[in-house]
Amino acid sequence: MQTEVSFAKLHDDLFFNRKSFGKTLEPNIHGGLKMIYDDTARELLVTWQNKTAHIPSTNIASYCVGEVEDRKIHQTSAPMVAGISSAQVESPFGHVFEGPGKGKTK
Repeated sequence: MQTEVSFAKLHDDLFFNRKSFGKTLEPNIHGGLKMIYDDTARELLVTWQNKTAHIPSTNIASYCVGEVEDRKIHQTSAPMVAGISSAQVESPFGHVFEGPGKGKTK
């Protein structure tokens, strides 16, 4: 009997198809990853980019049965800063004389 797996944790890292997946296998993080646990062979079948890896049950720490949920991963971005900033500093007070007004008061 074969069961669809949505998450798996391994004892050792999985290096498969020229990619290191680490110890945690999550289809939401690794796009296109499909996992099926085969009860008769006692193996986890991991398919990625049309290649399949057979992981014996002795290497599986835990796994969750079920279909993979579509989760959107939120990406954070750097805050928008007003003005011009550069990596080069001309003097310790360079930030005072940059931007509008050039350090002069009204």
